[in-house]
Amino acid sequence: MLYRLKTQSAEVVRILWLSVLGVDASALEEGFGVGEITIRSWISRSGENGRKLHDILMNELELVHVQLDELWGSLKSGGQDMWVWVAIDVTKKLVPVMQIGGRTQEIAYGVIHELKRRLKEACVPVFSTDGLRLYFYALTAHFGTWVKVIGKKAVWEVLSNFVYGQVIKHQKRKRTVEVERRMAWGEEKEYRERTKKAGQSGKINTAFVERVNLTIRQCISKLTRRTWGPAKYASELMEHLEWWRIYYHLARYHESLAIKLGEPIMHKGKQQAQRYRRQTPAMAAGLATKRWTVKELLSYPMP
Repeated sequence: MLYRLKTQSAEVVRILWLSVLGVDASALEEGFGVGEITIRSWISRSGENGRKLHDILMNELELVHVQLDELWGSLKSGGQDMWVWVAIDVTKKLVPVMQIGGRTQEIAYGVIHELKRRLKEACVPVFSTDGLRLYFYALTAHFGTWVKVIGKKAVWEVLSNFVYGQVIKHQKRKRTVEVERRMAWGEEKEYRERTKKAGQSGKINTAFVERVNLTIRQCISKLTRRTWGPAKYASELMEHLEWWRIYYHLARYHESLAIKLGEPIMHKGKQQAQRYRRQTPAMAAGLATKRWTVKELLSYPMP
């Protein structure tokens, strides 16, 4: 996407880097002297680049525990509400699916359909969501098989290893007064065993997807609460999210994925020894061998 730009590539890289660290386009215009419309076009091109790279990498995934949630936002065009649907793998911190739309059954089906397409054929992860009923119908419609019955029509049967838990927060006067955890499908014992095997607590929760929602709000200025610069159109916001996601996967270290070294690496002088090796989500999932730079993300050749 750096091809035929009149601005120096180093400056374009800096501006796009700051755009995924929560800096608004108007502030970037003030600081670098580049027009806001130009910056928005760069974000659009980098988002398209990120989407293509994401489609190349995120296939045949082996996920253990997937949490899903929706992030509220608004559009400047008409002031309409919309939702960012997010799915995250708890163990490797990958975000395989991210879509924008209303809170409808059609969008829920689209989110789960894309997630199913990116998984390995026999992979059935553990699922956790909030109490939104749309997830139940979408998940049970995708993780099952048709069973033939003699003399009758074929019956849709949910897979035996499908496990799904929900976290329902009861609020009173905009305050959470009670948190209910329940199994929407499967046994709680199996849920606990499979999540503990992956190094988790075993409790039904949506803490990880809620944390990534906060990260998205901090890194995407268009989703900041009470912002003066919301996205004009859904496509513009989606392109910014695509650019953030590929940066998050390949160029941003995730502190919870650090691996403890067998022997600390000593440094010269009074510097502390390196005891951990930091990783990006793509490195933890085996999709990359090193941390990518922002310039490598932007200059990677795409079909």
